[in-house]
Amino acid sequence: MKREIEIGKFCTLFVLCGLFQLSLTPVLGRQISVAQARPNIVFILADDLRTGALSCEGHPFVKTPNIDRIGREGKRFRNAFVTIPVCTPSRASYLTGQYPHTNGIIVNTRYHELSHRLITFPRLLQQSGYDSAYVGKWHMGQDDTPRPGFNRWISFKGQG
Repeated sequence: MKREIEIGKFCTLFVLCGLFQLSLTPVLGRQISVAQARPNIVFILADDLRTGALSCEGHPFVKTPNIDRIGREGKRFRNAFVTIPVCTPSRASYLTGQYPHTNGIIVNTRYHELSHRLITFPRLLQQSGYDSAYVGKWHMGQDDTPRPGFNRWISFKGQG
């Protein structure tokens, strides 16, 4: 009799575990599909790269096949303008979506401790589960410490 009760408890527990697993399947499946639906984002910022300096823009002898392919397979912004023609404030505007007079970074020359506190799109992407990296010239002051919002950071002091 006792063995029948133990087998009955086991069967009940087994069925309950199976039902619990089945109830999670739609939730787990939905999470996977949401993760798969997120786009990959590659943001390339190059100083002093005018329109026409790439082979995909018609340059007669410069060959940029990898950048051309990214442009073919992704999104190209053909009508974009900077809010200020100076490196550091322009970079801060790209990263924050704010005008220089709003984010407070208006010159190249001094250390910008603000750059650690600004809310940037890489920081927002990281909070949304993206893995982000920064490689290259930062040029927002003479400080080369990693900025919030980046999982990987390879940079250097100054203008490069």
